Amino acid sequence: MTSDRFADRLDAATYEHDEVVGVYETTHDDKDSLWLSERLVRRLARIAAAYELHTLPMIGGSDPAVLNRQRCQALVDELVFVAERLDDPVAITTAQTIQDYVAARLRRPGWSGDVTVDGN
Repeated sequence: MTSDRFADRLDAATYEHDEVVGVYETTHDDKDSLWLSERLVRRLARIAAAYELHTLPMIGGSDPAVLNRQRCQALVDELVFVAERLDDPVAITTAQTIQDYVAARLRRPGWSGDVTVDGN
């Protein structure tokens, strides 16, 4: 038995006017920043917390989380783990977007910067 009552939770349009979470390199360049729905990022963080993961739950709060290279790698791994368990297209897309952003930095030769995730 399913209910259409909560179908809006799986529709990207539901989150278009949300407060946002910024994801950016600590050297902050707005043109290269992500701005994602706070509710969707929080959803991923809470699911990760339920699995007792360590890094992804750090990005679900209102305080900025500054992630070094090691934490960035952990974040990518945890995003993959969580997304593989979901049947939630908007959360999966959000996870993939963060994963792509962070993984691109990890692939840079000699990159030793930080990624900041800053909620409201």
